[in-house]
Amino acid sequence: MKRSTSIYFIAALAAGAAAGCMKPLNVVPVEFKSADDVFTDSARAELFINNAYTDLPADVSNSYNWLDGNAMLASATDEAIHVSTNKTSPSAAQRMSAGNWNPSNMRYWRASDGAGEIGSWLKYGGYHGNRKANTALANLHKLPTTSSERFRKRMRGEALFLRAAYHWFLFQRWGGIPIVDRSFEASDNVLLPRSSVQSVVNFIVQQCDEAIALLPAEPYTEPTEVGRADRGSCMALKAKVLLYAASPLYNRAGTDSLTSMMNADPNRWALAAKAAQDLVDLNWYTLYKPTANGQRNYKEFFNAWGAGTTNREFIFGRLRGPNRDTENDNFPAGFTNAKGGTCPSQDLVDAYEMEDGTVFSWANPDQAKDPYLKRDPRFYASIIYNGAKYAKFANKTNYTFQTFTGGENATGNAKTETSYYLNKFMDYTNVNPAQGTGTAYHNWHYFRYAEVLLNLAEAANEAGGPSYTAPGASSPLTAVAALDLVRDRVGMPDVATSFARRGIPLTKENLREFIRNERRVELAFEDHRYFDIRRWMIIEQLPKFIRGCVITKQPDGSFTYDPNVQVETKVFETKHYFFPIPQTEVNRNPNMKQNPQW
Repeated sequence: MKRSTSIYFIAALAAGAAAGCMKPLNVVPVEFKSADDVFTDSARAELFINNAYTDLPADVSNSYNWLDGNAMLASATDEAIHVSTNKTSPSAAQRMSAGNWNPSNMRYWRASDGAGEIGSWLKYGGYHGNRKANTALANLHKLPTTSSERFRKRMRGEALFLRAAYHWFLFQRWGGIPIVDRSFEASDNVLLPRSSVQSVVNFIVQQCDEAIALLPAEPYTEPTEVGRADRGSCMALKAKVLLYAASPLYNRAGTDSLTSMMNADPNRWALAAKAAQDLVDLNWYTLYKPTANGQRNYKEFFNAWGAGTTNREFIFGRLRGPNRDTENDNFPAGFTNAKGGTCPSQDLVDAYEMEDGTVFSWANPDQAKDPYLKRDPRFYASIIYNGAKYAKFANKTNYTFQTFTGGENATGNAKTETSYYLNKFMDYTNVNPAQGTGTAYHNWHYFRYAEVLLNLAEAANEAGGPSYTAPGASSPLTAVAALDLVRDRVGMPDVATSFARRGIPLTKENLREFIRNERRVELAFEDHRYFDIRRWMIIEQLPKFIRGCVITKQPDGSFTYDPNVQVETKVFETKHYFFPIPQTEVNRNPNMKQNPQW
């Protein structure tokens, strides 16, 4: 029997964990021997599609920490550093920060089976999941005619989206990658060369467009469908890949088609703006805003899932049942079972505006005296700082954090080196790692509506300035209007007010910097910053180190702050704009060209 029609795997997964259904399907361990056995049965075909979701990156079976060593990608950027109780074995984030990685030695996707080296772009990067999508697309025509037309189209649309998504995750890291759009026969030549950046972008967009035409014209409401790839998922992916294609790293002249578009075309920004606007016009999504409290809205969004919860900001991601893994991996010092984990940098803390929309500055004596007072509500929802007060924190009530030198949360093997701990994503009200009790939802968001609005703002501003709108939109948003929606959700002043209070004109150049900072704080720790500073090509302008803050308690109970302590060196070389192609792939495939300087 030809390899293309032979399938050997155990389909044993719940759709709630892998495909994103709110209510899990029954786990059905079945060994399927051939494509005919699978795709002539609707239930088995759906289970196969469910399994194709499981290779999406971010090892959410064990929290958000998808880098080897239980680290988040944020700790390989200027957002944070990784603190581990294991002081003898640096995490992947620490090695990336130090520049101590190469095509042969880098482990970054953490995997329970011991795999996860950079060479695993097959299994944990994209091609393993892409193979499943290709197998489905080659065989879905065998679905029984008793299946509804909606079901058959939905299955094919999901598979097309997954094929696009797996190519996207590879493209985001490596640039031009081999396009694999079919299931191989045993006799096929699998030693494919890398395709150009332009070809990969075109392919992903085409796959998304085909999927959009097939997927239902209304949002999912059935428990077995909610969370699956839908039209909005495809539109979000399309908008994101076009945003990257328009960005300076790709949208430039060059001699290497594997890392650039080979020319600079400003119209690419207009295409990206239109794609994001199309999703807005779908009118399926809205920012999560159940209360008038901006800090609470932002904080609770990331755990808002399950029966009775209305969350229309979530577009697509990997869903899980309730757990406490993320809290376990980032539990602050001062408590039993503390691990430290992802500790935000002073650089990120300083990026949060004052609550009136002005910029925080250590040169302002009033702000420097009490630096955590009257800041952007997202600061309090995202970062644990010295003096942060919690009515309930794990197993303690009316708790105040002490990250000053000698304080309760600044001692021990898991102590922060920056004076901050991660608060975003955490639910320490219902979860208590010190006692190993409680659970919460932790769904990893690949796409959410706030990001789409920020993508629209950036692309629209670059295409035509602050007042530009994409042509043909039913509900056109300017760059400023899109930003205002994001800021209004947390109670921050609108763009015009913020600019007026800063005394600066609302120009394209000034708004560009404003948008970049808005992305920095709104999307903090969500795997955006690492790629944003590369696609903007600004990383070489950033400090070569991470700052922490030394806080000293005075005899009168007040505090003094030194925010310029260098706690970690960040090594960046030009080659780090792209990941290295795994050496195992270069060795086995003579047509595989390595990325520049690796």
